[in-house]
Amino acid sequence: MRHLDPTTLLRIRDGVYAADLLTVAVVELDVVGWLASHGPCSEARLCAELGLTARPCDVMITYLVALAVLQRDGDGQLSATTLGASLLSSTSATSLGAYFASLRERPACAELLRVLRTGEPVAWASADIGTEWTARLEDPEFASRITAAMDARGALLAPMLADTLADLPFVSALDIGGGPGVYARALLARRADLRAAVLERAPVDHAARTILHERGETRLAVITGDMFADALPGGFELHLFSHVLHDWPEREVRRLFAASFAALPPGGWLVDHDTHLNDDKTGPLAVAEYSVLLMHSTHGRCWSVAELSLLMADAGFTIHDHRATGGDRAALIAHKPD
Repeated sequence: MRHLDPTTLLRIRDGVYAADLLTVAVVELDVVGWLASHGPCSEARLCAELGLTARPCDVMITYLVALAVLQRDGDGQLSATTLGASLLSSTSATSLGAYFASLRERPACAELLRVLRTGEPVAWASADIGTEWTARLEDPEFASRITAAMDARGALLAPMLADTLADLPFVSALDIGGGPGVYARALLARRADLRAAVLERAPVDHAARTILHERGETRLAVITGDMFADALPGGFELHLFSHVLHDWPEREVRRLFAASFAALPPGGWLVDHDTHLNDDKTGPLAVAEYSVLLMHSTHGRCWSVAELSLLMADAGFTIHDHRATGGDRAALIAHKPD
């Protein structure tokens, strides 16, 4: 089945903070210049030398590597590339530093520098609210707006995911943290025999029920629950996390995989649908750019296939496949042994 391709437009929206991070890296931190002067070093040392915290520093380095201004060797040592040293080092005669410095007063630059220093996210969309996005979900208006945003994106991506999973043998699916269940609805549309539910916390559950009622969707159930505080409901053969894990640090992702393994029957399936970095975290560039937005506004980032595969394996799963879907997204599929 042919689908509309939203990739270019999604990249514009998802990469909205990337240019500001590059400005911070060049103007405020002189990352490339420091490496050009001090030689190869580990990511941990670079973070320490620049006074940065691990998660946002990892996002920044991954982005600069994807831009080909930094490089990692086989031992993980970082160094400036010829391109980076020539154009983005403060000591280079051909540096573009002054050009980027003309934008250093953009509010997002100050926000990103603060995230890099503290590790703590700032308000969603740079809103002057003073609280992170998960707390704002208690506000029904904000919850409805976020739910509508995820539904709009999913309306284009979900059919691609449903096509990608068409060969997996399952007759029941739980869409965990799935908002209005747009991905579960796509699975239902493709499988007449499927039973599906979406698990969401209040008040997002109410927004999901409202959307489903307005669209006349009767096959998809909404289960109210907190995926961190409550045990995942049993009775489902496939667990889907779509655009969920990228909001959380490793400890929470491990908790979710453990909860999924406990709730799934032997032979069950675990699917993470998201943007994924490649194993060596050199790109894709669009995913590295999206990770900047997540670093800015959540406690998470984009995960690499290798990182997620290791965490899934630690929970007891066997990796089955990694399949591209659309819009820079892919499905990482794991299996609970029989």
